[in-house]
Amino acid sequence: MDQHQDVRVVICAPGFPASNDDPDKPFLLDHAKSLIDAGLNVTVVSPALGGVPSRQNIEGIDVCRVRYAPRRLQTLAATGSMYREARGPKGLLVLPMIIALCVAVWRESRRGTTVLYGHWWIPGGLVAAVVGLVTGRPNLVHLHGSDAAITENKIFKAVARWVFRSVDARLAVSTELAAWGEEISARKFDVLPMPLNLDRLPDPSAIPEQGFVLGVGRLVEEKGFAYLIEAIGQLDEGSRPPLTIVGGGPERDKLEKQARRLGVDIHLPGAVSPVELSDWYRRSRIVSIPSLREGFGLVAAEASAAGRAVVGTTVGALPQIVEHGVSGLLVRPGDSEALAKALSEVNPEWGSRGPAQVAKLRSEQHGEQLRQLCEDLLN
Repeated sequence: MDQHQDVRVVICAPGFPASNDDPDKPFLLDHAKSLIDAGLNVTVVSPALGGVPSRQNIEGIDVCRVRYAPRRLQTLAATGSMYREARGPKGLLVLPMIIALCVAVWRESRRGTTVLYGHWWIPGGLVAAVVGLVTGRPNLVHLHGSDAAITENKIFKAVARWVFRSVDARLAVSTELAAWGEEISARKFDVLPMPLNLDRLPDPSAIPEQGFVLGVGRLVEEKGFAYLIEAIGQLDEGSRPPLTIVGGGPERDKLEKQARRLGVDIHLPGAVSPVELSDWYRRSRIVSIPSLREGFGLVAAEASAAGRAVVGTTVGALPQIVEHGVSGLLVRPGDSEALAKALSEVNPEWGSRGPAQVAKLRSEQHGEQLRQLCEDLLN
């Protein structure tokens, strides 16, 4: 695909993995790799991250990490949850960060034929819209989930609306999120989930007889892990499965205390590399996603690809990923009784039907769709 090598995509995102082993937003690395594989040049611009070089090349992806404050204060991209970090006094750093990102993206946009690609409406989409307005470069925004959660007041809604109406193309990782974007802006959004890296995921394998229930995600309230622990605690003690939740976050101690109180055997190994996570999928019996909110639900897609039945909630794209009663079971979010019932009724062997459900999420298809979109925007 050498004929596409002169087209550059400059991605602006609130964070980007520092390596293949980094557990923070590995889907963005997979996304950028899919663009490279589709024949495009890719540069990523993101906020500075402590201990990480300002310039990196990861798998052929040029990564520029932008300084926006004194080093000790540059923490907005440190936890993988910028909208939480920006609450309170740290919110004062958002404006200088956005200005620094705009300058960096503007500089990168001058290096040949370029499409500006913003992830999340803020900061990525806002930066792509502003720089696109200044340079005339084609631009797009891609929504992921917290976009809607942070748009709580009239000012944020007005800025989000301006971003959506200013860019040339609008994408969202789920139909639910696309509908939200269309409601805000009266502009059309197309649905494009993040890609699955099947090379990293384990091949579907036999269900272990003594496997555990696996949860994956940041230990924060919206992931619903408290409801999962409560649900397992409602099961008969003799048939109560052990629970492993992979991920780090502020609710770790709270979840451990809840599990002890309810007699739930819980293991919290913390955040792990994407390769290690694949092994946790392989060793699990079923995977549960009890989220109260999701943009897409990549864990459900990864679990399905690994041949594990999913018990989840009807949020984000989970209803499109998991076929109820076929590859898993879905319940209302925040309903621990319904979740307990689903955990006791799901057939782990249904996981064998999962790979077919997510075959369309392959990295190759993702890259080809975006290559075509970039070419359309440039014509």
